[in-house]
This record gives sequence, C-alpha cells and structure tokens, in this order.
Amino acid sequence: MNISQKQFWLGAAILSGVVFLSIVIFLIFSMGAAARGENGGDRNRADQQKALEGTALELSVQDVAEVTVDAKAEEISPKRSAKIRAIGDMMLDRTVYLHSLQADDFSFPFLNIADFLLDADLTVGNLEGAITDNKSIANGTGGQRFYFTFSPRTVEPLTKYFDVVSFANNHAHNFGADGLFQSRTYLDESGLTYFGDPNNDPNHLSVVVEKNDIIFGFVGFHELVGFGFDDVIAEVEKLRPEVDVLIAYPHWGHEYITTHPSAAQKAEGHELIDAGVDIVIGAHPHVIQPIEIYNDKVIFYSLGNFIFDQYFSEETQQSLAIEIMVEERPAFAEASADKREFDFDFNIIPIRVSEKSQPELAGETEANQILNTLSKYSIATSTIQDQIKEGYIDL
Repeated sequence: MNISQKQFWLGAAILSGVVFLSIVIFLIFSMGAAARGENGGDRNRADQQKALEGTALELSVQDVAEVTVDAKAEEISPKRSAKIRAIGDMMLDRTVYLHSLQADDFSFPFLNIADFLLDADLTVGNLEGAITDNKSIANGTGGQRFYFTFSPRTVEPLTKYFDVVSFANNHAHNFGADGLFQSRTYLDESGLTYFGDPNNDPNHLSVVVEKNDIIFGFVGFHELVGFGFDDVIAEVEKLRPEVDVLIAYPHWGHEYITTHPSAAQKAEGHELIDAGVDIVIGAHPHVIQPIEIYNDKVIFYSLGNFIFDQYFSEETQQSLAIEIMVEERPAFAEASADKREFDFDFNIIPIRVSEKSQPELAGETEANQILNTLSKYSIATSTIQDQIKEGYIDL
C-alpha cells in the first residue's frame, strides 16, 4: 500500500469515528430531554443544568475531534523525498573514445539519454577507468586493450550528467597511483562527487551527500582484489547512524553470467544488508544479473554495461537503470524523533547500448524481453517477480 492510500484510509477511519461519537452523544442528549418532559416541571431546573453540561460535553468532544483530525492531517502531509537514478558500468576509452573524438564532442556517448540522466535529484554510476592526461593505449593489442584512461575532456559531460560516481573497480587503477590521483584531482576541480577505491583503501570507501534534506551515504567495494571487505563492513556500521539512506555499490561477480550471482556475491550482499545497507547495486559482470529480495531489502546483482564497446552479444548491449523513489515515512509511523525512516519504490528501466556506445531507452519489445528474463531468474516471491515483469518493485 503506498503513502497516498495509507493517508486516505487513515483519514476515513478518523472521520468515521468522529461522526459515530457525535451521533451517540446526540442520542443520549435527546433521550435525556424526552425523559425530562415526562417527569414534570419540578425537575426543570436540574434538567436545564444537565442540558448545559451535555452541550458543553458535546462541544468539547467535537473540538477534540477536530484538533485530532488537524493533527493527523499534519502528520501525514508529504515529507522529504528524492529521486535517484543508478546506472551500471561506464567505459570511455577504446572505441567509445574514437567515436567521441570523431564527433569532436565528449558528451557524444550521453546524447541519446541526456534528458533521462538529468531528470533526477541524484544520478550515480560506476566509472570504469581512470581520468588522466596519459595517451590512450587501449586501442592496441593484447593486454593493452584492458588499460583504460579517459580523456580529461570527459570530465565536463560526466559532471553535467552525474552527481556521484564510484572508483571501486578493477580499471580505476590501470595507470597506477598516479592515474588514480589524477582522476580524483580532475573530479575535485569539477565538483563531481566520488567514492570507493580500487584497492579498498579505508580512507576512500565512502562519501556522504545531502539532497532535499535527506542524508545519503554511498559505499564502494572492489571484490576482485581479494581483500578489504571487513573494512567495508566497518565503514557501513560507522555510517549507518549518520545517514538516512545507505547505498552500497560493489564491483563483484563473474563476467557474462546472466542467470545467477556467485556464492560470494550472495554472501557479501547479505552481509552488507545485515550491517545496515538499504540498497545494494552491483557492477562488473558486463551483463544484467538477477535481483534478490533479502530481509525486505533489494540487491541488484548487476546492472550491466551502460557505456561500453562490447558489441559481441545482445546481453552485453543490454543494461538496466534503476529509479529509486525515496520518501520519508510520516512522523506517527515507525520513525522516532531521532531516527527518520524512509520507504523506497523502484522502477526498473531497460536500456539498449548502440554500436556507437550510446545508451538509450530500450524499445517496448526488447524492454519486455529484458524484464521477463530478469523476473525469471530473480530471487523473490512470485508477487515480486510479477512486479519485475511490469518494471517496478513495491515492497
């Protein structure tokens, strides 16, 4: 049941109670008046006094009821809210770089989805590489093809279309400590917020962002280095009392597996939730992976490629964007004065990545195919699986 429905039924219940109470008082008063008429004039003075008291009681009850209705209406008025849009892996080197260079426009990869990215209070994604002044070598051969550096000219469109990006991945350190330092320096100068570290450095795991008077915490984790998860859990536990909404962005799992997360992904996802994370949004496999509902929280195991030049399969050219509607619960609900509680509604938006590495909203037929497959393999009740087919999750 959504917030509007809760408000409607609460208001109806309060109004019904007030009407019922007024009728009862009126009937009691009427019966008393009839009895006074039958018993004669010798009781008139006492009856008049009782009538005055009854009227005073009726007014008092009505006044209290009106105040109660006003108070409840104030409590269920709209509270703090925000819209987040989260996307998967962004790689801006190799063929993506060549397309941008040819267009002489480094916003080229974003042009077909620009309005979508801008229509959110916070837009977040995984930045799969370093921003440096090094020459690109990824269009070479062999291992060089997997050493990504993004042109400093990408900083402007990234800052325009995103609010927060993650460096917790296996390509953010392709050019070593100097490349990572350059990346952070460029983003610091541009004002684009970032979090996470390719080596799970405890000093760079998280960031706190305030939007619409809601405090968001983002925590990154790079599983592939094989260490640092304990530090990530400690960071989650430290942040939990300091933020309203806590989102983890792990870089994990096996590449190109669409039907199930790995055992490690499941164990780590559950542990992140148990430690206090509200939502887990995974990256790295380059394909869409299932969703799991665990302890009434949502784990998106992989959103797939958002901008990449992997044109060799349908699965690597399909992706998800997740729209998260965050809304504060009314004050009279579970929240207390010192701990605000929030509800989350999720819209699941299928994305198609063209062979020019330009993501766009998937067409209806492809979107239905993506959602049906996602529903089939997701770890959730049949009700939630049906919701996923329709492109949403309402817990």
